[in-house]
Amino acid sequence: MSSFFKPLLEAGAEVRAYHPPSLSAGLALLGRNHRKMIIVDRQELFVSGLCVSQSWQGQPDQGLAPWRDTGLALRGPLLAPALAAFADSWASCGDSLDARWLAPADTQPCGEAAARLIATTPSTARMMRLDLLVASFARRTLWLTDAYFMATSLYLSALKQAARDGVDVRLLVPRSSDIRWIAAVSRTQYRPLLEAGVRVFEWNGPMIHAKTAVADGRWARIGSTNLNLSSWLVNRELDIALEDAGLAGELADRFLQDLEQSTEIVLRQERRKPVPRPIGKQEKRPRGTPKEMALSSASAAARQAMRIGDALGSAVRGSRMVESSEAPAFLSIGVALCLLALAIAYFPWLAAAPLVALLAAGGLAVVFKAAGLYLEKRRKKQQLHRVQPSSDDTRDPPADCQ
Repeated sequence: MSSFFKPLLEAGAEVRAYHPPSLSAGLALLGRNHRKMIIVDRQELFVSGLCVSQSWQGQPDQGLAPWRDTGLALRGPLLAPALAAFADSWASCGDSLDARWLAPADTQPCGEAAARLIATTPSTARMMRLDLLVASFARRTLWLTDAYFMATSLYLSALKQAARDGVDVRLLVPRSSDIRWIAAVSRTQYRPLLEAGVRVFEWNGPMIHAKTAVADGRWARIGSTNLNLSSWLVNRELDIALEDAGLAGELADRFLQDLEQSTEIVLRQERRKPVPRPIGKQEKRPRGTPKEMALSSASAAARQAMRIGDALGSAVRGSRMVESSEAPAFLSIGVALCLLALAIAYFPWLAAAPLVALLAAGGLAVVFKAAGLYLEKRRKKQQLHRVQPSSDDTRDPPADCQ
């Protein structure tokens, strides 16, 4: 890493690594600082899903278009929590940030849009709770764009229940992902969503990396959080939640433009198999009459308690209703478990080796952590000994003889 950042370091920049390889880190190495944020002069904030990579610029000489992503540029009161979020991440990698850099240069409102900055840390699941809440309270539309969709059964249930209640639920994911196995896992979740009425689309370009959500044309979320457990529970993430009809409407229009460059996945009638289907460009954002919207809102509101209760029940019981469409998935899981059991029976080291490696890694991490604490304790004792005055220094000087 030092060679990669050498030009920056030589120019006077400071660089820190989040969770660098260490024997004392243990399983904490699995977590990443996945936030994508830039603060300029403590007065302008950029939040998005963009990374610093050639992929976002494209490679025209090879015929590769740039990756599709979405971000926001903001000013005003959000600078204070953004600086605090950066300071927290900075302090997790070393010394704390100087307090003089924590005061925004300007906190005056620059508009009337209501926005909140949500900076999540490992094991908090704040964004997961928010995503479930939005899926439960959406009444007309819920349009999602996600780069690495591997939702939990609880979130899948929330999306299916919303679709069954008449909410227009749409999910846009990449067709050709840079992490192929994640795309393969995502496709295994299409069937139950499609059968419940959720519309699924795959981006035709090289990669769509955006993480956005729009609900009812009034609420929106843009940031770094993907709809998977890694983002919800393990990583540091940062998102902006907007409550503004104008901005949410713009994002909804942008979503429909993206669908024009996508292929819809539908169920083949003969075998109910998900297959791609091109969509037309004439589709517009649905706008019902006031009466239709009122009836839709009333009927959806009447069922919200049931939907939330169903989700809470699944969370408390740790179970959910299994649908007939999931029979192939359960069959493959059962066969895989049986094959694994046979393999372990003939080759016990297949089970022992990972367990030994996990225990050894955990044990070494604890040992190195204890050694670090002992060294810190010894260093503090030495510092305390140096600052304490000696007995000779504390005695009163002898009186002069007359």
